[in-house]
This record gives sequence, C-alpha cells and structure tokens, in this order.
Amino acid sequence: MTKRRSTRATEIPISLVPHAIALLIRMRGVKVYRISVKRTHHHHYNVSVRTRSLPRELALVRETAPVISSEGRGLA
Repeated sequence: MTKRRSTRATEIPISLVPHAIALLIRMRGVKVYRISVKRTHHHHYNVSVRTRSLPRELALVRETAPVISSEGRGLA
C-alpha cells in the first residue's frame, strides 16, 4: 500500500483557487487522489491536494532540455 501525501494552502481568495490547485499539483508531481476546497470565511478558502506515489515503472523521468545551437541556422 502506498503512503498518501497531502499538501495544503490556507486562506486563498476565491479568485486564486484554480491557480492554487494547479500550483499544489505541480509541487507534488505525482498522481492526484483528492482535491478538497473548504470555505473558511467571507471569500477565502482552504485548499488541500492529496496525492499518491506512482509505481516506479510509471514515474516520470525528468530529462534536461536539449541545447539548440544557432550554428547553421542563419541566427546570430
């Protein structure tokens, strides 16, 4: 059984909730299990993203970006 991980952001204004969710998912970089958004007061929310680890075979391999040289392309 894999260990679940949770990441939280608190007191997020309503207009920034989608951005906060995207940021939390990018921070974890694994499979999303659950997203919880709860209203605290007025127009502020607490956002929690719970994730699961991917099996080693399915985990993304981070590669460095290829270096593109300007030689032979007419670029200075």
